[in-house]
Amino acid sequence: MSGLPTSWSQSLIHVIDFEGSARTGVVECGVVSLQEGEVVVTHTALFAARTKISALETQCHGLLDKDLKDLPPFESVWEEWVGLRRRGVLAAHNATVEFNLLRGTWPRPPAVPSWAEPGSLVAEWGPWIDTCRLARAWMPSLGDYRLASLVETLQLGARLETLGQQHCPARRRRYHCALYDALAAALVLKTLGGLEGRSKAPLEQLIRDSMSGPVADEWQQGELEL
Repeated sequence: MSGLPTSWSQSLIHVIDFEGSARTGVVECGVVSLQEGEVVVTHTALFAARTKISALETQCHGLLDKDLKDLPPFESVWEEWVGLRRRGVLAAHNATVEFNLLRGTWPRPPAVPSWAEPGSLVAEWGPWIDTCRLARAWMPSLGDYRLASLVETLQLGARLETLGQQHCPARRRRYHCALYDALAAALVLKTLGGLEGRSKAPLEQLIRDSMSGPVADEWQQGELEL
């Protein structure tokens, strides 16, 4: 494996979002791949639920059982997700949710590049970049770190609407739709990563600042097990 890029923005980062739950599994995914701080490719897909979707879940993400009829399950796209992780770092807003849904489907990928240490391989979905934790670390006075609130605070609404029109399916251009949320998190990442000269920050810094103190210390020692 070649050496790491000199800054986080040069790295390939896959900003992801899932809709679903531990009960239903992943029923929608959204992926926004960033490089040089720009969107290079997006992807979204729907999947069969493991069990009937409840009214409360539909109220959140807007998907009904009929929308997922005859679709393959999320388990069918193992190779695609291993490929994503092999090519770059995964990122999400409140990444614990996405990590738990991934791990609830496949506990670990095969050996993939760490991306945090040159030449190192790990059998882990992480380390992750977490835009919620980055915002808490870098903008500690905000108080509200929900994705929609950050989009509003950082004045990203107009750009998000434009990207939503360009990339999202017609009925999935709102919050709690996977690709729309992934686009929002990608914009937050780009904006946070450009504040106070951080555009040149190494990928390692974003990973460390996405972790709690004890976990960051373990990762620094090469013992990270997300």
